[in-house]
Amino acid sequence: MSVYLINIGLLFIWAFFLLKMKPSEKKRIAFCAIACLQWVLLSGLRHESIGADTVGYKRQYLQIATQSWADCFRMFERVYVEGEGKDPGYILLVKAFQVLHLDYRGFLIFVALLFTASMAIWIYRNSSMPCMSFLIYSVLFYSFYSITGIRQTIATALVVFVGYKYVRERKLLPFLLIAAIAFTIHKSAAVFIPYYFIANWEIKPIWIGICSLFGAAMLIFRQRLYVPIMLFLTYDEEQAESIYMPGRTFTFTFLMLGVLVLAFSVYPLVNKRRSDARFLYNALIMAAILVLMTMQNQSFMRVQQYYSLFVLLAIPEIIQSMDKKYRSLVYFVIAGAMVLMFITTHPRYRFFWQ
Repeated sequence: MSVYLINIGLLFIWAFFLLKMKPSEKKRIAFCAIACLQWVLLSGLRHESIGADTVGYKRQYLQIATQSWADCFRMFERVYVEGEGKDPGYILLVKAFQVLHLDYRGFLIFVALLFTASMAIWIYRNSSMPCMSFLIYSVLFYSFYSITGIRQTIATALVVFVGYKYVRERKLLPFLLIAAIAFTIHKSAAVFIPYYFIANWEIKPIWIGICSLFGAAMLIFRQRLYVPIMLFLTYDEEQAESIYMPGRTFTFTFLMLGVLVLAFSVYPLVNKRRSDARFLYNALIMAAILVLMTMQNQSFMRVQQYYSLFVLLAIPEIIQSMDKKYRSLVYFVIAGAMVLMFITTHPRYRFFWQ
């Protein structure tokens, strides 16, 4: 855990010198680049025992190395025509990477760089407080995207961080192309496709009411809605049928709902300050609806994360909407709470040479 705390401490140091003291656009870029590099190294140089799926992905990586290119392309037919296997795009991506003759360690660094660099650019372009955004990521999302779900990590980088540009610019075909590629890498990327069509909707009471009713339907018609979605996303039947087992996600659920309430309390101010405010708020609404699923089954934590990543942008906006004389206090209270939450989880870390 000390390694993580050192990295978080360094974030604050870089933020002080690059974002606080005589801030400039070049310093903002430098901060995002340095923060990105820190987390790339931490993710890419981790021991294989860090992350529930790291060893499993290594076995698959070595297996793909023995397959021919024809076998890799054949996987698309097997998955989408014959209904066997899953995520052929990931297999093809790994095969293409292996042309470089790099080992699994090189692949881990590649995935970390792909995801974190995409996120850093996204934060640079869209966050009003880059340090806070990186801190939130470090506490709430790092343990999944940087050390666990490699396929979904790649899919998220494509459909969320790259795709968001085309959502804002209202370019449907490029967005759908990116979403289609992400879908072949991890099927769950499909849950982000509806966002394109609702992202620009005006935040009006009738829309809030419709979303509230839909969220209530998720809780009332649990099995009828949850199980088909889980099976579509290739979760096994045992997971789908465990729908009535409460997930241990109450903290995250209440955090997301709390952020949503606070964000809506300052919506008029955010709407004046940001031209894409409705894009941000509609993502938060989707996150709130999907996070309700996690209270029934923890597997849906993976599904809702495509939208909950937008808290990286929302919390800084909430802070910016505070009165100037309280803004610094609120910032440090939130930052302190984040660090405390991180410490209480006792995450462990080892470098690959340890």
